[in-house]
Amino acid sequence: MPRNKEFEYEERLEKARDLFWEKGYHATSIHDIVDRMGLNRSSVYNSYGNKQELFLKCLENYAALKAAQYRHAGKNTSSAFEALAFTIRDVVEQTMKDKKACMIIRTIFELGNEEPAVSSFIRKNAGVLESIFRELVIRAKAEGTLKRDAPPDMLARYILTSCGSFYTRYLLNGHKKEVDEMVDFLIDSLRA
Repeated sequence: MPRNKEFEYEERLEKARDLFWEKGYHATSIHDIVDRMGLNRSSVYNSYGNKQELFLKCLENYAALKAAQYRHAGKNTSSAFEALAFTIRDVVEQTMKDKKACMIIRTIFELGNEEPAVSSFIRKNAGVLESIFRELVIRAKAEGTLKRDAPPDMLARYILTSCGSFYTRYLLNGHKKEVDEMVDFLIDSLRA
């Protein structure tokens, strides 16, 4: 029985996550949350906390999903550079498939430094994603497949920032081909 309750908790949390992801923090009301989650107001508060606490739980859920995607993307490749290239492509493809900006990036633009707990979480999450890219960069450098002499930390930040920017370009004109060309250019500029 506890497994079903736990599953239902996560399932409803994902519903709230998707609502915040679609509408943003400020545009999402408690009424919207209650409707989407299919719970009464007191159940939401008792199980998930207030709106900000629920939002943080949703961000954590989303961040865990993205970190798993990043880690899994390049698992079946023959070299670290191929894993890096595949991960970059996978991140961009998934964002375009979702047809909405990364929830974390959306939150940065919406809340900025307005909510200290949210800002702290976002910085921590960026560190997690950067570490995934940093590890791939270090491995590719050791293989001799990465030509850049730049420090791995800087390259990891640059790659992560670039991935976030590609969807912005896609929103501007809707041309996936242009985004693919820019992704290819980024990857080629790193290749030894």
